[in-house]
Amino acid sequence: MKIEFAYADRDFKQIEGKIPELDSRFIKGAEKIGDIRLFSVKNSSAAFQIAVRADEDCILNVGTEPYFSQRGQKPTVRIALDSDLPGILNILDLTLTETGLRYADALLSSPILELKAGEVRTVYAELRVPPDADPGNHSFTVSFYTHRMLEAETKAGSFSGTVEVSDYVLHDVKENKFHLDLWQHPSNLARKAETPLWSDAHFAVIERYLKSLGELGQKAVTIIASDAPWSGQGCGVAPEDANMFEYGIIQAKKTRDGRIECDFRAMQRYIDTAAKYGIDREISVYGLCNVWSQCGFTQPAEDYPDGVRIRYLDEADGCYRYMTSAEDIKAYIVNLEQYFLATEQMDRVRLSADEPGDIGHYRTILGLLHEIAPAFKFKACINHSEFIGEFGEEVYDFAPYIGGMTAEYQVLKRYQATMPGKRFLYYICCGPAFPNTFITSPLIESEYMPVLASAAGFDGMLRWSYNIWPDRPREDSRYRDWRTGDTHLVYPQADGSPLLTLRWKEFRRGIELYEILEELKAKDSEAAAEAYAMVMKTADIDAVGKAASPEEMYVSDIEAYDGMEKFAAEKLAE
Repeated sequence: MKIEFAYADRDFKQIEGKIPELDSRFIKGAEKIGDIRLFSVKNSSAAFQIAVRADEDCILNVGTEPYFSQRGQKPTVRIALDSDLPGILNILDLTLTETGLRYADALLSSPILELKAGEVRTVYAELRVPPDADPGNHSFTVSFYTHRMLEAETKAGSFSGTVEVSDYVLHDVKENKFHLDLWQHPSNLARKAETPLWSDAHFAVIERYLKSLGELGQKAVTIIASDAPWSGQGCGVAPEDANMFEYGIIQAKKTRDGRIECDFRAMQRYIDTAAKYGIDREISVYGLCNVWSQCGFTQPAEDYPDGVRIRYLDEADGCYRYMTSAEDIKAYIVNLEQYFLATEQMDRVRLSADEPGDIGHYRTILGLLHEIAPAFKFKACINHSEFIGEFGEEVYDFAPYIGGMTAEYQVLKRYQATMPGKRFLYYICCGPAFPNTFITSPLIESEYMPVLASAAGFDGMLRWSYNIWPDRPREDSRYRDWRTGDTHLVYPQADGSPLLTLRWKEFRRGIELYEILEELKAKDSEAAAEAYAMVMKTADIDAVGKAASPEEMYVSDIEAYDGMEKFAAEKLAE
């Protein structure tokens, strides 16, 4: 068996069948790869990718466990990463995208994958740099070994490099200033893990996903307080197999004397579980404000102005029903308000609306909620720029769509100056085409977006999805006419834990850059401006939204981002 291997930067994204970027890099046998130099601050990591292919069917192994193929005798290619820094290798999985091609995205937990002759597969290599690492250069070596069945391994080649470690120590992710709000969809987790909703088994899965969110820097808890607040994202009429319905976490009942009572134990368990992983800055409640009504979903209560769908157990006859009167819906909302007040959590709670489209209708809903439950504060994801000026007083936390953020940037900055208690995020979703975190997006955009938030003086970012999928996302991520990856940043796996992705890794790196830049901005604003210029094509935030192409918006060279990080770390060390 003959093998070839190649080095690639961490932002490389393999597209099956398209390898011209790698062809010139493939190394045969004992040929040498040029000097590889990486950079990292302490309490972070350095990463790169490895590509490999062989001239016959083989087994790729990035671990140390034994493996025999059930499909006949095949040779094995084993890759090992050696360094004084802790390292890990993950084979990258390929998923079908809207282009009709498969893209590398998920970091597989299994260290073994069987490959066809001539098939290229990439591996993500990460070297963790602990807070107490010695500053200076740390070498690493990637070695390739081959063997067949019970034969002894032989070394087939290697390459080496160096990680330059800064003396700057990045703070713990729980202390992040960046306000990350990725919505959670726990009902989707129950379906994939085949557990009953809100059972102990379900919460075991929930905890694994919340842990991964905490490691990313998440700060907001998503509480879904009624059934199908997004009408299942249209899954009932989509041609693809997908179940995207979400169900309320609060159990309600009507007593025999007609009172509405609520059981908040599952909701509080969710909030407390999230807090274990530093997700404790905001409790964002969806399903009670500007509920979507489409795909057959209507307003259950004719005398209530919103399509709130609250299921309850009627003790009088043991039947489950949906609330069809404004009186019952109001009682439910008051119950929730009083619970948050009694448990002293109200200061973190936001009644959230997703893309209200009618100013008059939204004002009616806000007025009613303020009347019946005045302790609540409101948050809105705004995709109509005129809402920003219209609801500046009522909405406590603003999350405009990135296009609205750039178009109404001066208005938002005036709000920031006069309303220091408000939180300002921007969000991405089905658009824009760039920058975004689609599977087909350049990975560099996942790093760029938090940098943009820092340059704009915003508190963070919001995205509507972390873990909602079509039925077989690891095979086929397509859903409706949306760009693939729009629905998720992680994938489900059999043990109930999430598979992280290249996008997750680069987004976390961008958030780390935000933290470093914010510290530099507070110390030396001129140096911060110099740092932004290393990766941003324009310092004018208004102009960012007018960019006709990625080339007009950001620098696409990964070395520019590492250079910015190194420059900022050195300035902070002065």
